[in-house]
Amino acid sequence: MINNASYQPLANDISNKIRRLCQQGYKHYDSDDLKTAIRVFYSAWTLLPKPQSQWLEAGWILTALGDAYIAKSEFKNAKEALLSALHCPATVGNPVIHLRLGQCHYELGENDAAQEQFKLTINNGGEALFYQQDNKYQVLLTAK
Repeated sequence: MINNASYQPLANDISNKIRRLCQQGYKHYDSDDLKTAIRVFYSAWTLLPKPQSQWLEAGWILTALGDAYIAKSEFKNAKEALLSALHCPATVGNPVIHLRLGQCHYELGENDAAQEQFKLTINNGGEALFYQQDNKYQVLLTAK
């Protein structure tokens, strides 16, 4: 994981294109057209200069991919995207990423890792997010 305190900004024109593509991808996501959403998010990814993980926008894209893969119940792909997101600027400690990653671990039967991510969600200000999810995640968090 990288230092979240410093990163070089991406050129405004590229950042704006990525933002528009992510908005378009989430429109498809909201319409339950997950295949198209994933394709659009990957289109945004291709705009990032290499190495992609150095850009703030990479975290947005990878989190969006994680969301879409979770919605498709493709938890292994979601976990890969979200773990990669944690190598991008300003992502470590993001309660949404930790919540989604915890859900992936849970659905893959990785309960210790899930519990750790759920704790990170709550410890980073995501308590309200966490308690809006399925009760099965809360049960794991309180399990000994």
